[in-house]
Amino acid sequence: MFKRSWRRFVRLLAVGGVTGVLLVGGQARADDKDTEALRQRLERLEKQNEELQNALKKILDKTQETAAEDGKPAKAAEPDKKSVEKIVGDVLKERDEKKKKEDEAKKAKEEEEGHKVGSDLKLSARWNLANGVTFETPNKDFVSHLGVRFQYDSVWFDQSNNLRPASQVGNLQDGTFFRRIRPSWDGTAWEVMEWNVELALEQVQQSLINLDEVWVGITKLPVIGTVRIGHMKVPQGFEGDMVSSSRAMTFLERAAYTDAFYQNFASGVWLGNNFLDQHVTYAAMAYRQDNALRGNNGADFGDGDYGVSGRLTALPIYENEGRELLHLGVSGSWRKAEKPDAAAGSGLQGGINPGQIRFRARPELRDAIGDFGTSPLPGNSVRWVDTGALRADSATVLGTEFFAVLGPLSFQAEYAWAWANNTVVGGRNRGDLGFDGGYVQVSYFLTGENRIYDRRLGRLGSTYIATPYTPFFATSGEGGGFLFGRGAWEVAARYSHLNLDSGVVQGGIMDGIEVGLNWYLNTNLKIQFEYLHNNRFHLRPGQVPGDLDGLGIRTQFFF
Repeated sequence: MFKRSWRRFVRLLAVGGVTGVLLVGGQARADDKDTEALRQRLERLEKQNEELQNALKKILDKTQETAAEDGKPAKAAEPDKKSVEKIVGDVLKERDEKKKKEDEAKKAKEEEEGHKVGSDLKLSARWNLANGVTFETPNKDFVSHLGVRFQYDSVWFDQSNNLRPASQVGNLQDGTFFRRIRPSWDGTAWEVMEWNVELALEQVQQSLINLDEVWVGITKLPVIGTVRIGHMKVPQGFEGDMVSSSRAMTFLERAAYTDAFYQNFASGVWLGNNFLDQHVTYAAMAYRQDNALRGNNGADFGDGDYGVSGRLTALPIYENEGRELLHLGVSGSWRKAEKPDAAAGSGLQGGINPGQIRFRARPELRDAIGDFGTSPLPGNSVRWVDTGALRADSATVLGTEFFAVLGPLSFQAEYAWAWANNTVVGGRNRGDLGFDGGYVQVSYFLTGENRIYDRRLGRLGSTYIATPYTPFFATSGEGGGFLFGRGAWEVAARYSHLNLDSGVVQGGIMDGIEVGLNWYLNTNLKIQFEYLHNNRFHLRPGQVPGDLDGLGIRTQFFF
C-alpha cells in the first residue's frame, strides 16, 4: 500500500513539475530570448526527478531486503522514516557538493583566463569612504567618481607696527574666505586609462577659471608605467599641496620655501612608475610654465617658456600595513627664465625682454586668495621676502624629502636649494646665485590613528588618514543618556626657514613657527586650528624687519 502511494506521489510530483514548467514555458514562448532558459529549467527538474526516483528505489530495495531477511512478504514491510530522510538528505548533500565544486572550478577558470574588458557594462553605484559616490562595472574595468571639495578659512592677524605702511607689507586684515572650491570628475576606463578633471573655482585670472589637475593618462605600460597629458602637479616636493593633494595638508598653507622655489602646477607630459613591489618610484615631467606669470589656467603663449622636472623616491621600511614606514626622496627641476609680457602687466612684449627669475614667499597664513579677475584684489597678497625680478637664463632647484611614520607619531622634513643661473644684477654678470630653505615638522594622533601613504606614486595619501577609529557623533541614547564618538585628533608643530639672500641680492630671510590641532570628524570632514609666528629680517635697504602672529581656522569637506 505504502509503495503504491509513494510511487503515485512521485509521479504526481514529476508530472506537476513538468506541467508547471510547460505552462510557464507556454507563456514565455512569445519571447525567443527565454527559450534556452526554459529548456535548462526543464532539464534541471527532470534531473531532480530522476534523483528522487533513484532515492525511492534505494528505499524500496532496502525495504524488500529487510522483509526477505525476516521471512515476511515484501509488501508487508514499510520503510523507516529516518532511513528515508537520511537517504534523501545524502542525495541532496551530494548534489550540493557537486554543484559547489563545479562553481569553484568555474570561478577558478575565470580567474585564470581573466575576463574580456567591457564584456559586462552593468553600472552600479556605491559609497566609497574615501571618495564618496562611485560608479563602477562588476569587473571594475570602468570606474567613475564625481566629487567636490572646499576649504573655508577664517583668519586673524597681529603684526609689528613698522610693517603696516604700504611701503612695507601693508596691513594684514582679519577675514573669512573660501580658500579652495574644487569640483572634480575622475576615474578609470578599459583598465588602462585614467583621468582627472578638477577645477579651481575660487580664482579667475585673465577671464579664465583656474585649474587644479586636468589630465588623461594611459597606465600599465612596460617599464614606463603611466603617461599623462594635461595640466598637472609638477613632480617635486612632498607636502600635501605638492605631488599629493591640498586636502592632505597638516597645516593651512605650504612651507615658505615651496612657495618661493616650486611651481606646483604646469601643463605638459608626465611619466611615472613604481618598482620592487612599490618600494621605489620615479616621476618625470616636461612642461610649459603656464602659472608663474600668467595665471594657473593652462593657457600660455610665448617662445621658450619650458621646464623639466624629475623625482625619485625609496621606501626602505614599510611594515604593519603602513603603520611603520620610512620614505626618502629627491627631486630636481630646471626651467627657462620667463619673459614678462603685456598679459603679465609689464606693458612690454615678451619677445624683446630678457628672461626673469624671481623667488618670493608670503606669510604661511593667507589673508588673500589671489585673483578674482578684478582690481583691487581682496585682502593682502604682498610677499614678505622677495628677490625681485632677476635677469637670468634659467632656474635650477634641487629638493630632498624625509617622512617617517611610527604608528600615531610622524616626522616630516624637506630642504631645497635654488639657483638663478647666469644672472645680471646692476649691469654686471653675477654668475649663479644660490638660495635655500626647508622645514621640519612632527605630528601625533591623540586617538591612535596614523597617516597613510600612497605607494603607487610615492606620496602622502590624499585623505591623510584612512578613517577615524570612531567617527564623531553626539546623540541621545534610549535610556536618556548621551552617545558620543570623538573622531580623530592630531597635534602638530612645524619650524620653517627661507633664505633669499645671496651676494648682492638681499631678498630677506623668513622663519616660521606653527602649532596646529586637527580634528577629523570623519573621513570627509576636517576642522583645523593653527597658530603661526613669522619673522622676517636681513632685507634689502628700505625694507624693515618685523613679526607676524596669526590664528587660522579651516573647515574642509570633500567627497
